[in-house]
Amino acid sequence: MERPEPKQNYFSTALFTILFSIGTFYIFKALLPETLFAKPVHSDKVNNIVVDSLMLLAMSEPAADIDSTDTADTTATTEYAPFDGLVNFFQKLFTLEKTKKGSVRIAYFGDSMIESDLIVQDVRRDYQKKFGGQGIGFIPLSSLSPFFGGSIRYEYSPEWSTYSEFGLKKSSASLGISGYVSFADTGVSVWTHYENGHLPLAHPTLFYGWSNNNSAKMTITADNGTLDPVLLKPSGILNKHSLASWPRELKIQFDNAESIPFYGVSFSGTSGVNIDDFALRSSSGLPLGKLNSALMNAFQRELNYDLIILQFGANVLNPEAKGYNWFAVRMVNVVNHLKKCFPGADILVISQADKATKYGTEIKTDTTLAALISAQEKYARNTGIAFLNLFQLMGGEGSMVRWASENPTLARSDFTHFNEKGAKKIGHLIFEKLNQEYENFKIKNNLYAEKDGEEK
Repeated sequence: MERPEPKQNYFSTALFTILFSIGTFYIFKALLPETLFAKPVHSDKVNNIVVDSLMLLAMSEPAADIDSTDTADTTATTEYAPFDGLVNFFQKLFTLEKTKKGSVRIAYFGDSMIESDLIVQDVRRDYQKKFGGQGIGFIPLSSLSPFFGGSIRYEYSPEWSTYSEFGLKKSSASLGISGYVSFADTGVSVWTHYENGHLPLAHPTLFYGWSNNNSAKMTITADNGTLDPVLLKPSGILNKHSLASWPRELKIQFDNAESIPFYGVSFSGTSGVNIDDFALRSSSGLPLGKLNSALMNAFQRELNYDLIILQFGANVLNPEAKGYNWFAVRMVNVVNHLKKCFPGADILVISQADKATKYGTEIKTDTTLAALISAQEKYARNTGIAFLNLFQLMGGEGSMVRWASENPTLARSDFTHFNEKGAKKIGHLIFEKLNQEYENFKIKNNLYAEKDGEEK
């Protein structure tokens, strides 16, 4: 009689297979691109960011309806000079350079490409090195996207309710210049704490809006010294309050402040060049067309912007897009609205940088990128504003792949965003191009600046 074969231990085999698979997964995960896996975020506030609903709405409209509204092609009959739209800005720079008096201010709007002061801090640094100026500019009291930059350090209490065009919660109050508005939760004290990083806390000034709340109090602590509480007076569409002179640390606490819209604090010197970084994660730029013009006029009277920069496109680019005419049409309306919001300010469009997409086994420049940049130049041309081609400036076709593979690398593994080193290089390239055009402006107009008592 044959002996029966021993029973196999299927449990041990299955357990070994599972453990082997898990180990293999983590080994290969370390080798695969980071973009295949979700990255941890530093704040739960980021989870409140939603996609640009105005962009989705525009994309969903029938192409024929969009094309029928595009009359811009018939108006563009003259040759387009991309930097002629910066004449007023260049004239203000020349006056500042010649007299060493006064100030020039820039509002730099963009998407996540400029988040945490990336790119902007280097443009700011170069302008301030040449023309003078101090401070990081305008910072909201709370935000939906974290600020990790070294330019300034700040934190705020969780009792702030923060609203923007991209938040899951909407507010009937108008958004501030930064695209945000903050409200204190009812019955609690709220605070925001700022500490200088690379840049000083220059002349901090609080900006807030109208409310019928006349009992709100603000307590200021600067460099461990606390001032007596002051009563806020939210009587105008835009109100301001000087907080300190040049503190290293600043804490602002608000009590009984519900219903008052708080817009932020400006940290800017009284001379030289000041640049505000207004990063709007997930934005196409279209929501800027919804800014309250009366409120923006009030900001313009206080902050006096000479240049508005628009750097969007990363959230618009779609490898399957058939065209971007809809974007050009809608952005014409946005630019015309911004001209009403900030009278006297020039406007500059900075195109989308190179962006790579995987096609089969090859990673290369997105095939629809040229069409997007063409649409960006189109709406700049059709509104008479300036245009800077960042795609060409960074090296054109295939440059993002090269930047991501250099050692040290200059771009992130998503082939869209720059890391800190890459952002610094981009900031320098933007400044150098604008400065070159500024010098051409002086030559063209036979201008000179005084230096050490002599003409140059």
